[in-house]
Amino acid sequence: MAKRFAKYQIDALMAAFEESEHLTKQKKMELCISTGLDVEQIGSWFNRKRAHKRAKKSVGVLQRTNGLLEQALQEIEKKKDELRKEIRESKRREAEIGAENLRLREQLGMVGGDSYFDPILSHLKSSTVFCDIPYLDGE
Repeated sequence: MAKRFAKYQIDALMAAFEESEHLTKQKKMELCISTGLDVEQIGSWFNRKRAHKRAKKSVGVLQRTNGLLEQALQEIEKKKDELRKEIRESKRREAEIGAENLRLREQLGMVGGDSYFDPILSHLKSSTVFCDIPYLDGE
């Protein structure tokens, strides 16, 4: 198992890292003398420190992205609920209008096929405006 660095060694490495994340040969040699560590240990410590810093930065970006995605999902769910409510209201209104139309046709005597209204119905059935109304197709 690798031996941990002493506090004074870590302090010296951290101070050097804060100055620059990449060491010059001269700075590396100065750290070797002041800490008693060899060049490979110092190089490895700096590599791990840079990798750790990149990983923390990536995690922060991912967390912010995740927050934005969660917010967008909530907005989509809210819009979906609103659209479902609109559909239910539209179906309810359609049923009301259908019942009202049936009631009005019964009042006019059209349900039984009153011959007085046959020309009107023929015209309505052929009209492009009303051709998709189901109750004009002859119940």
